[in-house]
Amino acid sequence: MIARGAGPFGGGNALPLLILLLLGYAFITGGVASPIRDAARDPIGFLGFVVAIALGITVHEFMHAYTAHRLGDDTARLTGRMTLDPRAHLDLWGSLLIVLIGFGYGRPVPVNEARLASGRASLALVSLAGPLTNVALAAIAAIALRFGASDVFGGAYERVLVLIVIYNCLLGVFNLLPVPPLDGSKVVYGLLPPSPANTWRTYEQYGPFVLLAILFFLPYLRIDVLTPLVIVPARAIATFLLGQAAF
Repeated sequence: MIARGAGPFGGGNALPLLILLLLGYAFITGGVASPIRDAARDPIGFLGFVVAIALGITVHEFMHAYTAHRLGDDTARLTGRMTLDPRAHLDLWGSLLIVLIGFGYGRPVPVNEARLASGRASLALVSLAGPLTNVALAAIAAIALRFGASDVFGGAYERVLVLIVIYNCLLGVFNLLPVPPLDGSKVVYGLLPPSPANTWRTYEQYGPFVLLAILFFLPYLRIDVLTPLVIVPARAIATFLLGQAAF
């Protein structure tokens, strides 16, 4: 994600806490699947999940920072975000959500739109850089599998690489949804003409609540929007990269 000087939910710490409480309740009552619940039963799977997500968030946010730097905005570099050190990109609340319920967020990279070479058009490129890097990372892991990395390091290593492919395809596709604060919303903002772009921006404050509904409330109403919009395309990409049915 990228942000114009705000947190992942537009500033303030109350909403992440509210999300943690709501989803923590669902976790306790068995309402959602939880990676940490399965850690004892499947430690390699849990390890692969953690590695895939931590690596995916790190390269995702790094590429936002690097692309912004290349396009004229040094804000991320000056704030220490143009690094591959995971500590610069992982968020406490977001990381807790990831291990508790399987999805969360990293620290959004600060971007100053006014300093970008082509304004909103550059912002669209900066936003695209993160999800595309997730897919590129998945491709690198798949190439390692194709060249027999598992034969050298063993089956556990193969499992981790497969999970890196799967989860980074999911991260890449999910972040392209045009819902604030996801990267897809910034891509739409960057590509729209000025007047519609300004209108689009006024609705950003409602994006986190729409995202909460998609992830949490709609499934309870048996309304599934994630499968056609995220799971199906991510599965298709992962299957293509792996050369076999992915998940």
